Amino acid sequence: LKMAALIRSTATRSVHASAALTRFYSSGREGWTTLSDGVEMPVIGLGTWKSPIGKTGNAVKHAIDTGYRCLDTANDYANEAEIGEALQEVFGSGKLKREELFIQSKLWNSNHRPEHVKLDLEATLRDLQVDYVDSFVIHWPQACPATGTEPRIIDGSNTPAHKDEGTMFPIEDNGLYSSDNESHYIETWQAMEELVDAGLVRTIGLSNFNRAQVAEVQAAASKYQPTVLQNECHPYLQNKDLIDYCNRTGVFFQSYSPLASYDRPWAAPGDPELLEDPLIKEIGQSHDKTAAQVVLRWHIQRGTGCVPKSVTPHRIEENFGVFGWELSASEMETIGGLNMGWRHLLWDATAMHPDYPFKDDLPYNHQVPDAPMNTSNSSR
Repeated sequence: LKMAALIRSTATRSVHASAALTRFYSSGREGWTTLSDGVEMPVIGLGTWKSPIGKTGNAVKHAIDTGYRCLDTANDYANEAEIGEALQEVFGSGKLKREELFIQSKLWNSNHRPEHVKLDLEATLRDLQVDYVDSFVIHWPQACPATGTEPRIIDGSNTPAHKDEGTMFPIEDNGLYSSDNESHYIETWQAMEELVDAGLVRTIGLSNFNRAQVAEVQAAASKYQPTVLQNECHPYLQNKDLIDYCNRTGVFFQSYSPLASYDRPWAAPGDPELLEDPLIKEIGQSHDKTAAQVVLRWHIQRGTGCVPKSVTPHRIEENFGVFGWELSASEMETIGGLNMGWRHLLWDATAMHPDYPFKDDLPYNHQVPDAPMNTSNSSR
């Protein structure tokens, strides 16, 4: 009954969501969608997760020159300061005005306590050298790794370390991540709403939330509904039910790892390799397109957004080559048949927190492992 009431209460937002998808395909501003609160957002952006320091800034500048108008960042990626320097160069050159670029960043897990939310955003604004971000999303629903006792602000390093060292990835004496089990994302959301009122963000959303968690935020929101949900999604993890729910309730679904993160450092032998899938490669050959372009076009024709990451100039250009052509209905159906529910980013080292979102994907008798002592930067 509660879910039915929520869906009825969001009927107006559902109309907005349908209009947003229509606008994307019929508007003269190709490649943009309109969120349920009226904010316009590009459907494709440059992802910066795993982009290494020393290469991220040039990647951002090249992406902007290529035509990207959306950047997806996060303070725990430890590269926002470099992005900020690149943006100052772009804005200073007169190539682009700040208001012509859509910047999305994320609230880190260590700063879910309401009194820490604004401090987290202020660190991002300082590093990016901007006065506001267009979209700000809660990165994960679980306040882990987190101590809850003090804000954990980026200092140029995202290396996991003992909690006494002030890291954004605090670890307990027993080797497990610190977990602030008393923190809940509904209180965090209320602090997120205040950021909109303060003019520091234009729209707010969620990331890595499951359907029940999205619905809980929607039911509890007092001022602003979540307009964006960014989750892992690709042809091997299609999230059909979750996307249908988002479309019904006015949430724009945005895919991270839209190419299945072929450069992930934790890849194991035998893991599926999406861009080597023979069906996708065959479709690409029929359009004279790469496998990556086929997959990204598939995302867009589903009515979802995506943020492919690359620091390589020709790949940045290739990933933007998704407009001006279409996949046929039969090709969309073929790709739709590739779904296998394969999630590459479980981050099970945080699964001890009650708000961990992917419990159903963990193996039977799962034991929470020690915190990994590595970062996730990549040069590809």
